[in-house]
Amino acid sequence: MTIIDFGAVGKYAVGLLPYIPITLALSVLATLLGTAIGLVMALIKMSRIPVLRQVNAVFVSYLRGTPVLVQLLLNVNAVPIAVLMINQAAGTSFDALALSPFLVAAITFAFAEAAYASETIRAALLSVDRREIEAAQSLGMTPWQTLTRITIPNASVVAFPTLVSQFIGMLKQSSLAFVVSVIEVTAYAKILGGRDYHYFEAYLATAIIYWGLTVVIEQVTRVVERRMQRPIPRSRRGRGGADPAGIRGSGGRPAALDPKTAEVPA
Repeated sequence: MTIIDFGAVGKYAVGLLPYIPITLALSVLATLLGTAIGLVMALIKMSRIPVLRQVNAVFVSYLRGTPVLVQLLLNVNAVPIAVLMINQAAGTSFDALALSPFLVAAITFAFAEAAYASETIRAALLSVDRREIEAAQSLGMTPWQTLTRITIPNASVVAFPTLVSQFIGMLKQSSLAFVVSVIEVTAYAKILGGRDYHYFEAYLATAIIYWGLTVVIEQVTRVVERRMQRPIPRSRRGRGGADPAGIRGSGGRPAALDPKTAEVPA
């Protein structure tokens, strides 16, 4: 009698391959949306707007203090209730069950991601050399231009490794989506295991797939991280090897300018 059917593990792994894009799409969408929301949360926390700052703090505390699974179950039931309340108040006739479970899961994961990414992004924004920001302001840049051209590009280099680690966590967290009827890798593994009651083999194949995806992401991240820290080639600089912008330092990052003269210090 065979206790573990390794042939079934391979068969299940092949059967799960078509559902990898769903897992990746859910993870990428949630991470991108969560990073954008996290940036907004970080900027609100760094601001001095009293009421908005307190509301943001309470919301972040809720997202961190409740399990993601509970948030997911709560949101998937809250959406139809919210639609029914809107229909009753506005006299509309929206379908309370029309919203895709995939979208509900993505938004739930995005806000959960944002609660933690906001601190990572805030720390990265604060790590930017204050002299570079003052130099940009002395050159006449608006606050928005300073944020998008100086602060965020420099902060992204600092935050990138941590955000990638959070994306890997999101990839594994996406397995919770099966509780709201999103058929991704974990959900289909449960279906496959239920056909012949080889649950161990099905979940072992699932673990191997998640492990493989994580290894691939880690290798790609190392390549991207090296490119982000690579100095600017001479061919991309101005004539005679000079930096056309005049504000690039070593490693491709903007060098600190003298705020009084707006020149690169010797």
